[in-house]
Amino acid sequence: MKKNIKPIQGQQVTPNPIGPECIRVTKVYDWVVLTNRDRNKVPIPDECFAQIETCRDEGNSITATCSEVLNTRSCDFIGAVPADIGVPGAQIVTLAFHVHIRVQFFCNGVALPGCNFVVPVSFVDDVILCFPEGTEINCNIFDVQCTVLLNQMLGNMVVIDVVMCKDVQVEAEVKLEVEARFCGPRPVIPIPEENAVCPPFPRFPQQCPTFFPPLNTVVQGAAEYDGPATIIYAEGEDAGGVAALATFNATPTGELDLTALIADQCNLANSSLQVSFLDTPGPTPIGTPDDELDQSFTFTAAEFNQPTEVGTNGLSVTGTGTITPSGGVTENATFTLVMNDVDPAGDTLTLTITSPSLFIRINLNETANPGLEVEVEDCGSNF
Repeated sequence: MKKNIKPIQGQQVTPNPIGPECIRVTKVYDWVVLTNRDRNKVPIPDECFAQIETCRDEGNSITATCSEVLNTRSCDFIGAVPADIGVPGAQIVTLAFHVHIRVQFFCNGVALPGCNFVVPVSFVDDVILCFPEGTEINCNIFDVQCTVLLNQMLGNMVVIDVVMCKDVQVEAEVKLEVEARFCGPRPVIPIPEENAVCPPFPRFPQQCPTFFPPLNTVVQGAAEYDGPATIIYAEGEDAGGVAALATFNATPTGELDLTALIADQCNLANSSLQVSFLDTPGPTPIGTPDDELDQSFTFTAAEFNQPTEVGTNGLSVTGTGTITPSGGVTENATFTLVMNDVDPAGDTLTLTITSPSLFIRINLNETANPGLEVEVEDCGSNF
């Protein structure tokens, strides 16, 4: 790309040190976490069952515990069939998970000899995964919990409640040019009732589109301005809509501090928008209420929608946030931000903020507002 969009913090003049690197790694094509809970009827050995009956006949109390036997966890790949969800490379993968559970019975808190035995517990799971040809399944059990349900003893059978937590990843060794950040597993996709044959696989593993990892944005941008500005400011019954443009209360002049970062590195999560306006004291229109003398405010964006391209080198983005007027109460607000990157001296920015009691519009251009910096880039090369 011709530019390196970077987070703007004050008057940042040094380049962003994050850059592309070529590495050989085990690439994660998909990643899910599964949880099973089941109640299994376990036969009690004859010798143990006789001791339990003797303890009860003597009026004593029976208790029991169960725990995982160390180093007995295992996972087996059973097979895979194509998944009919409209995604090439997606398959329904069948996995079997195994662990051994130790059961111990006690009479009045004293361990009964011969009542310490081990039983196997297994779960079979079907899960939809991005599993293209050339990749491998890496699965493991990372937690096992067990409880003995003595109130559900059925003759010489006892019921144990087992919870098993598993981690499943699809991997392949690849060479990547990356700019890395931490990621996490995605939610499990429900399995449809009917299956269909997937189209032929590519020779080399290809990433499954649309659901892992999340798609990048089509455009990214950054803007910064710190200096004097005149804004449109409407409040009360005139605010909250387009009509405020014609009936605004004031055009206060003050010190504006605005920083915007939209989809840095083409990732919508890397977005921020912070605005602070300090109204400069000046002539006040006759009849202006005291609580409207100061049009200072702060605004912080909380959520961003997908940005769209505007023209050849601009973007538009909407979202929500909170606004706090001077001496007022914080309100929820919506915003629309339009940025245009026109070199060498034609950068423009328009920000509209609307809340139940306020309407604010900020129009900046590099000619009237020296120091305005806007950078916008297309993300097409990142797909």
